[in-house]
Amino acid sequence: MAKDDDKKDKTVTIIVDGTPHEVPKKEDITYDEVVALAYPDYRQHPEITYSVTYTKGAGGKEGILSPGGSVKVHERMEFRVNRTGQS
Repeated sequence: MAKDDDKKDKTVTIIVDGTPHEVPKKEDITYDEVVALAYPDYRQHPEITYSVTYTKGAGGKEGILSPGGSVKVHERMEFRVNRTGQS
């Protein structure tokens, strides 16, 4: 198997606000990880809150990802991250 194939076996592509991102194929992705993909300066602005929703999860699951939470990643899973204001 080629090295590119090995990499593909260890990653999945998720979509965050319409942009594809390759992430490690592991059990879960956290709220913080998803928000940081959408807003790279996220950690520098703790006063801003975000809402995170997802669709196309394993078995067609969809829902809300809350701060401190995580969800199992699935190939082509889609996330929407919106700034909801000041905390």
